[in-house]
Amino acid sequence: MADNSKKAADGGKVASGKVDWQARKLEKAKRDDTSVIFCRARDTGDFVNILNSNDNLVFQMRMNMGRRDSLTVEVVQSYIDRSRRIREEINTMNAEISKLLGFTFKPVRGYAHPSKKQDNQVEETADTTKDTSKK
Repeated sequence: MADNSKKAADGGKVASGKVDWQARKLEKAKRDDTSVIFCRARDTGDFVNILNSNDNLVFQMRMNMGRRDSLTVEVVQSYIDRSRRIREEINTMNAEISKLLGFTFKPVRGYAHPSKKQDNQVEETADTTKDTSKK
């Protein structure tokens, strides 16, 4: 019967599963489309797993859009919009937690500070109110 176990490159020793797993992880980390996330809190692992699953599903949804009757442009767009709202909500939550801890919140690239967005909306509303009251 043939030996189906994996052999390590150094002298034919049997490589442990952990070594293979770590080597695959390091290879993946070198890819351009990979981000490394440090899991300091127990919940972070859940977020990572959910995001990995979501990344794959959104990719598949976009690739199959129009090929299946259930994946119309409107349906796909609604899920993309929903995903954007969830990301904005997480950004807002991070700003609130930072404020609670007394930290300065710096949003990640591509996102604005939620309180600055609210300040701009208040100013725009105030400007609109002034304009209508002059008429």
